Amino acid sequence: MARTKKPQPIDAMWTKYLRTRAVELRNELVVHYSQLVHAHAARLSRKLPAQISYDEICSAAFDGLIEAVEAYDPERLAKFETFCQQRIAGAVMDWLRSLDPQSRTVRTFEKKRMLAREALGANNELLPSHPELAKRLDMSMDRFDYLSRLSQLGKEVHFSAMEPGGQRQADGSSHTWDIRDPRSEDPALKVSRTLLADHLATGLAREERLVLMLYYYEGMTMAEIGTVLDLSESRVSQIHKEILQRLRQRFAGSLSEELVA
Repeated sequence: MARTKKPQPIDAMWTKYLRTRAVELRNELVVHYSQLVHAHAARLSRKLPAQISYDEICSAAFDGLIEAVEAYDPERLAKFETFCQQRIAGAVMDWLRSLDPQSRTVRTFEKKRMLAREALGANNELLPSHPELAKRLDMSMDRFDYLSRLSQLGKEVHFSAMEPGGQRQADGSSHTWDIRDPRSEDPALKVSRTLLADHLATGLAREERLVLMLYYYEGMTMAEIGTVLDLSESRVSQIHKEILQRLRQRFAGSLSEELVA
């Protein structure tokens, strides 16, 4: 009978990792400190727009946690938790900024270019040329062309625009970028699960949605969720109980027993 491996004390784990820099030990440290990620994501998800999901924030925050573990030097830096919080917050902020690839300068240019185009086109049936627009904006052609190229970055491009017309692949697919992997999980399953979770969470407060997600998707205990959301374990349990009661009433007994067990 195989013996169960006892978890290493965190100090011993750090000592061994700093000596070996083994990826396995790094990952163990990341798991150990993962609650910091969930806490930061939970706090942010209450403030950010609903279209930015908790899972997306966690993904960015874990990047910061991994960087923090790899960069930490206990002889030169403060307590790891303090150092880590800064890295996690920085990684999430970098990710949020990346959602808008266009700078304020480019957006201002686009607005002025649109107004100039409307002004020049008011008395002319033809669209104004680039030199005419640049002159109207009191801008050199080099600067105008440069900002015009930047304004195209991050714009949506449909795959159909890259596909030579009429071509079909040997398997019947009409797209040259289709690459099938028979070992991969059907993405429809994940989408279905996400849609189900969204459907169940409709009408719930942000805090209630987080309780459901942390308990059923992240596998956290009531006590761990309480720590993340800054609530008592009994309060988390009460919220969970109230949610299930409301879901039972809404679905009139058709709710899956796997969820409400």
